[in-house]
Amino acid sequence: MPKVLVVGASRGLGLAVVTELQSRPSTTVIATVRGSIPLEGVDTITDVDISSDDSIAAAAQHPLVQDLDVIIINAAMGAPGRLLSTSTDTLAEYLSTNVVGPHRVVSAFIPALRKGKDKKIVFMSSRAGSLHSQIGNSFGLMGPYTVTKAGCNMLAVQYHNELEKEGFIVVPVHPGWVATDMGKLLGEGGIEPSVSAQGIVRVVEGLKREDSAKFFQFDGTSLPW
Repeated sequence: MPKVLVVGASRGLGLAVVTELQSRPSTTVIATVRGSIPLEGVDTITDVDISSDDSIAAAAQHPLVQDLDVIIINAAMGAPGRLLSTSTDTLAEYLSTNVVGPHRVVSAFIPALRKGKDKKIVFMSSRAGSLHSQIGNSFGLMGPYTVTKAGCNMLAVQYHNELEKEGFIVVPVHPGWVATDMGKLLGEGGIEPSVSAQGIVRVVEGLKREDSAKFFQFDGTSLPW
């Protein structure tokens, strides 16, 4: 019976992933939310802020998460904007949430994951973090977001390098252009969160050790770094 923790499940894609996981038999699902109200029908750790060391450390001490098979880290921030127009304070905020935040989470929950069987670490990333896809891109410029998603992808690679011998599988996953609050900043036309979530969960379920350090799209295809 895999035990899965979804970090950042208050709404949108994170909530859709939780809902999809709950439809899987013999899967224990735990969610974190930033607010104080737990999700209905889901074991929830409330008041979890990915940008706070103290908040993440406290969440990792919760009795529900002392052993884990899978962690899916979804919390992030993003908006259209040119890098040259981004203040240093804003870029630092992006880095704290999108790069340092996932590092906080992995560092805090690695003892629980070491006790699990599956040992899967999944970062909700973006094709925007692919260096290959960004060269020459002029559509929907999201400078600080792309920089930090590239950093998140490198987190996955470095964790793979450090944890591979322990049997860990570490991957970033691009959820597609999803019709969430963040996705709609680029306009209409995104897929429904439930569609993306179905694909993401299938990818996570099918991960094997040889898949570690690959960059996946929600439909199971690989993306270039």
